[in-house]
Amino acid sequence: METIRTARDTPAGSPAGIGLKGWGRWGWRQLTSMRNAIIMLLLLIIALIPASLLPQKRQDPVLAEQWIEDNGVWGSVLDALGFFNILTAPWFAAIYILLFISLVGCIVPRSITLATDLKKGPGRVPARLDRYDTHKSVATDLSEDEALAFTQRRLRGYRTVRRDGGLSAQRGYLRETGNIIFHMSLLGLLIVFGLSQSLSFRGQAIIVEGETFANSVLSYDTFERGIFVDEESLPPYSITLNEMRPEFYEDGTPSAFMADVTVTKPGSGSNEVIRPNEPLNIDGTNVYLSGNGYAPRVRVTDSAGNVAFDEFVVLPDVTQTYVSTGVIKVPDVTEGEQLGFQATLFPTAQDRDGVIVSVNPDALNPVLVATTWVGDLGLDEGVPQNVYLLDTEQMELVTEQVGETAIGVLTTLALGEEADIPGGHGTIEFVDLARFSALDMRYDPTLGWMLVFAVLGLGGLAISLLMPSRRVWVRYENGTLHAAAIGRKGDEGLEKTVYATLSLEENS
Repeated sequence: METIRTARDTPAGSPAGIGLKGWGRWGWRQLTSMRNAIIMLLLLIIALIPASLLPQKRQDPVLAEQWIEDNGVWGSVLDALGFFNILTAPWFAAIYILLFISLVGCIVPRSITLATDLKKGPGRVPARLDRYDTHKSVATDLSEDEALAFTQRRLRGYRTVRRDGGLSAQRGYLRETGNIIFHMSLLGLLIVFGLSQSLSFRGQAIIVEGETFANSVLSYDTFERGIFVDEESLPPYSITLNEMRPEFYEDGTPSAFMADVTVTKPGSGSNEVIRPNEPLNIDGTNVYLSGNGYAPRVRVTDSAGNVAFDEFVVLPDVTQTYVSTGVIKVPDVTEGEQLGFQATLFPTAQDRDGVIVSVNPDALNPVLVATTWVGDLGLDEGVPQNVYLLDTEQMELVTEQVGETAIGVLTTLALGEEADIPGGHGTIEFVDLARFSALDMRYDPTLGWMLVFAVLGLGGLAISLLMPSRRVWVRYENGTLHAAAIGRKGDEGLEKTVYATLSLEENS
């Protein structure tokens, strides 16, 4: 049996058989619908989640490459899909652009409609008011003009128009205005987000007391920049850390942190103090104090008697009691194998049953404990390394036999002491101790605009949710007043509005 399908049987939402122009209109309606705009906004948010879970090449290329290498095929697949550089990935740009177009396509016609409604006022009174769910009729002895004038007075707060024996009233223009403001704020935030990713930069640097940071890309430990940021034109200034001053309560809990610095700019210099949550602004760049710790000065003499290393070493892994851990890399030995040390500093060391502990975060009795590795540090292979991690793949730990177990030889040094490196590789000396400050430099000219659009968006959303939107019509026919009202779904005030308009009591 053959089934004959007519045009009336075609689903209403189907664009089949409407031609190329019809397909285009249908696609545009789908793109600019509020439902799809919300879906794309959610997709944009979901697309940003991997950026917080996976290392990004723009932020930490070394860690990103290491993640790719460690995860084999999965790492290569995710890299090919752009998951390690999400903000510049084509699929992320596609979501961003489509959401932008969708918001513009939603805002423009709604703005035109609102402007037209404001200009023309409420529309004509429908011919039949009894077809609406909320409607009432009441007989009156008043004339048409008197009855309509009476109901018009009852509709305070509404914009009213009298025409053709009827009265049209409407309120809620502000609600639609708030709705448009909300969507325009979303659009503004999208634009500001794009500008932020293009014009901003952020970097981190660790400065030891007495040392100077110069604002150039090479001086940063990590540096992330927007695509329009010229690395050669960073603001010319330098920061010298004069003293890092942490303060502690009697129980050793930190109470305050202050970094005394000298900021030098062309033709001027000033002494400043940086505290947590109180950034220093230098030519639009906010400088935050994000961390601090100890940096022992270590001198290593190789087996030939030559000084191979003499620097302050930042120990970045800091516990609450300021027991600090880090690595020392000594590649420039004149003879023998390269040296690496895993070092731990105890600020106020005490020996408890053969175990060294620290009982105070201040450096009252600093002791440096190190284990020694010998071999190839991997620095000559041209592969970037994290300066705070020791690659021991091609190195061997210097051990000693304790019973049947081989354990790493511990070299323990008090401040000013020197000891032989296990295995006859020279000497190591704990020369001095300083503190370091971890600074976070951020430049983003869009932050003010981001705050403006965020506040406008919240205000517009509040208005659109809280302001009621209603339309009321009144018609006079042969001594009878007919009234009807429509509003948002679930608006419980419609019935009261109609009764009040006709001056009826709800129990009558």
